[in-house]
Amino acid sequence: MAEIPVFTIRGEQQKEPKQFFTRVFCLRKEPPPLGLLLEFLKAKGAAPVLPEGVNEKLLNSWNWVGVEIGYQRDRKPIFLTCCRKGSAQDEIFKQDTEGLLAFVDAHRELDSWRVSDHVRACRFFIASILDKNDINDEGYDFNGWILQFFEENCDGMVQIDGQGFYSPEGNIILELPAIDGEDEKEEPITPNLLSPAPLKKDSQA
Repeated sequence: MAEIPVFTIRGEQQKEPKQFFTRVFCLRKEPPPLGLLLEFLKAKGAAPVLPEGVNEKLLNSWNWVGVEIGYQRDRKPIFLTCCRKGSAQDEIFKQDTEGLLAFVDAHRELDSWRVSDHVRACRFFIASILDKNDINDEGYDFNGWILQFFEENCDGMVQIDGQGFYSPEGNIILELPAIDGEDEKEEPITPNLLSPAPLKKDSQA
């Protein structure tokens, strides 16, 4: 079956984006349809904004690759992508997983085996790409709920660039080095995945 194309929300770029990645490494065979994610977000009180052309048929398909989801119409959307092992995205899948595993294997710390075993068994990962020059508190909350959805429904493990890998309770299992260009490790921008809490924006880190 052919994969669904990526859908984006058109808009002008007002400022050079500063991309920031968060991921959920999942053991489940396939991700849930996007329609279930939208229901979850709405139950949290969010009002997701989707690109034109995304219809009910597409929302009910499991074979999605990427989509932009907005949380406020005056803010840039979050780009959400699914990278499957052995698929058309296999090169990206290998690049990301092997890069992280190289760090994990080189830093044998308490509980690092949990991270290593999970990433090696991963069948797909969900990556959300944020623009730190545009996102606000509501956007961090919105992304935290996205991470929570896939962590809970896909046997997932959350990983945030410049921070680390998280347990389902929201505790860091293994820290990652700060992102290049960042003076200090940032405050966590993921909520406690069992008891969601407000997220920190860049200026509060």
